[in-house]
Amino acid sequence: MNWITTHSAPVFYILLITAVFLPRIPVLGKYFRSVNTLVHEAGHAFMTLILSGEVIAVNIFADTSGTTVTKAKGKFAQVLIAMAGYPVSVLTGWLCLFLLRNGYYLYILFILTSITLVIMILSLRNAYGLFWAGTFVVLNLLLIYFNNTNLIFLSAAFFSLIIFTDAIISSFVLMVLAIKQPKKAGDATNLSKTTKVPASVWAFVLLAFTLFISWFSVVNYFPNVKNLI
Repeated sequence: MNWITTHSAPVFYILLITAVFLPRIPVLGKYFRSVNTLVHEAGHAFMTLILSGEVIAVNIFADTSGTTVTKAKGKFAQVLIAMAGYPVSVLTGWLCLFLLRNGYYLYILFILTSITLVIMILSLRNAYGLFWAGTFVVLNLLLIYFNNTNLIFLSAAFFSLIIFTDAIISSFVLMVLAIKQPKKAGDATNLSKTTKVPASVWAFVLLAFTLFISWFSVVNYFPNVKNLI
């Protein structure tokens, strides 16, 4: 047995720290952080398809922001579509941590690759988004092809923790924006326009849901800190 296998708890927490700080550095960090942007925008896109709406375009930008342009009939459908991004991000993080905890590392790569391919083929439109999605798919396919257990574990854990941590951080950022600049608070602003409920209320609801799922994930799927020694 190798060091990574026998010391998975220390490796997990090292990757957790890396997932918090690495995405905040220029270029390389933003590249990896875009995995959560993809999941977030995929949440809007998939909810649109579930509600029989139309996904016109998905864009992922170099600054890690993203947009999803959709068409849907009725305010209820529009609300569900606008709400979907943040919950889907944190639920994807929860699913990935569940799979990681139970040793299904390869499944995480398959899931993220499949989501990326579907969005890339169906609705991804801008040049950077296509570049990012293409290189991310190639990276995952290479990891799957060479089937190195250590690399698969490290990559799956790193991607999972980026999605998990960025879902939390972005929800807090949304809350701050909704209070200070309610007209520039992304999904919360869109929800406010549709429902006439203040953006700060929607941001609080999304943050509360994110924190609940995050707490559940930490309690159930994070390695025991006693195993760090």
